[in-house]
Amino acid sequence: MIAAKAAHSNAGLRIYDTSTPAAPREVGYFLPPDPTHRYGVFPKGKLVAQSEDVLVDTRGLIYVTDKNQGLWILRFTGK
Repeated sequence: MIAAKAAHSNAGLRIYDTSTPAAPREVGYFLPPDPTHRYGVFPKGKLVAQSEDVLVDTRGLIYVTDKNQGLWILRFTGK
């Protein structure tokens, strides 16, 4: 059972199997490419991927926002 998904800024999206709560394990990830163009005034500094929010809908689609790249729509195809 895949029960936890988390966005970790420049570490991208991480997907965890929490079927054993005392020993969760990472079973998938998505790391967006570093952006090549700044579309707004933020983030300041070097352009790197900065994943923010994550939401999973009832169909299993995963929505991940990025400060400079907008919205990624993903589907976990692992176990």
